[in-house]
Formats: sequence, C-alpha cells, structure tokens
Amino acid sequence: MLPLIAVPVLHSSGAWIASTAAGGYVAATLSSTWVGAFIAGNAGILTGLGITSAAGVLAAMGGGLSSVGAVLGSGLSAIGLTGVAQSLGLAPATFLGLTVASWALVATSVVAVGVGYFFTQKKLAEINQERAKGGLAAVTLTEIIAEVRDYEKQALMNILEELEAEYRGIIILNRVLETVVIRGKTYNVSNLKYVIEKTGREYLGQRSNMPFRKIVLFVVKKK
Repeated sequence: MLPLIAVPVLHSSGAWIASTAAGGYVAATLSSTWVGAFIAGNAGILTGLGITSAAGVLAAMGGGLSSVGAVLGSGLSAIGLTGVAQSLGLAPATFLGLTVASWALVATSVVAVGVGYFFTQKKLAEINQERAKGGLAAVTLTEIIAEVRDYEKQALMNILEELEAEYRGIIILNRVLETVVIRGKTYNVSNLKYVIEKTGREYLGQRSNMPFRKIVLFVVKKK
C-alpha cells in the first residue's frame, strides 16, 4: 500500500501541521511555515524521490531552517545530524528511517512514475483549500516541488556553513552562487544531499543515476 499524501492544515496555535484524512494530525510536523509542515508530513515520499534529504527533513521537523544552527554548540562533526535530531527531541528511529536506503521499497515504485503518481486533482484541490484558509495563494504541483527543493537547499546551506567552520580549508561555501568547494572540487548545492544510513553513517552525497550513491564527504563524528 502506497503512503498517503499528508496535507498541511492550520493548527489552533496559528502554525501549520500535516494531517491525513485517515489518521488526523501527523506527529512532529508542527511548523511555522506551510512548506515545513508539508515536508515533515511527507518525508518518506520526498526522500524516496530524492527531492529532499535529512537536511530538509530535520529543519522541517525541528521547527525551521534555523533549527540546526541553534543546537550545534558541540559542532556537527562532534554529534552528527542524528545527534541534532535527538537534541530537538525527535525520535532517533523515526529520524534515521528518513533516508534513501531505508525507503528503498518506496523508491522503487516512486522513481519510475514521479511524485505526480501520489497527487490526484482532488488532493491538489484539498491542499489549496487548506492554503486558502491560511491566506496563501493556490499552487500547482510544480510550484510545490520547487518550494520544497528551495527549502532543502537553504537547509543544506545552513549545514554546510557549520561544516565549513569545522573543516577549515576543506569546505568553502558560496551562498551567493549557491556552490560549495569540497577538497578543491566545486559542487552546486542543489545537487548535494545529506544522507543518514541505518547504521548511523552520515555523509554528503551527490546526485547520480542511483540517488546519492557518490559520496562527497563523510561527516566523521568525534569519539
């Protein structure tokens, strides 16, 4: 059975939270932004497609793009992104599950058909009805994916900025050009993803024919 698309709805607090018709509110998806709630509620589908990664999911589930930097007093290479998730009160099992590897079964059925497979016109209409209640303009499926990709990119740049301070001379981030130099090679930030495997291994991966199989940099946690 394929997963349901969770729809962000207005919460009584004034924030957004993902909801499914069958199960009500989705735990740990409360966000100050519509896109944050959408990513948190649909993380499995979005990571399976390679649209987002642990970077965007963590920012979305942690409450916003600034969440990573706010809890990195020890440094990312000291505690890893999994440690950041724990600092934010996210269940490790839930967080570690949101990876390309552990969503292999989803990915095999999703990659071939794309995210549009999960979106009926009725579902998109439901999304826009809820957006209207929050004073947001209607969006198309293409615009939703573009917004998710941009959120992922901003989240990853925040993480790269933290890594730049720790891996001095190895990582050089250019926010204006949205590129990063890693060990002398330049990458477009949009082509990189932060991956957490079931084993706890964490790394920056580059897009390839098999999603993120090319490892660019291991984030080695200090003992």
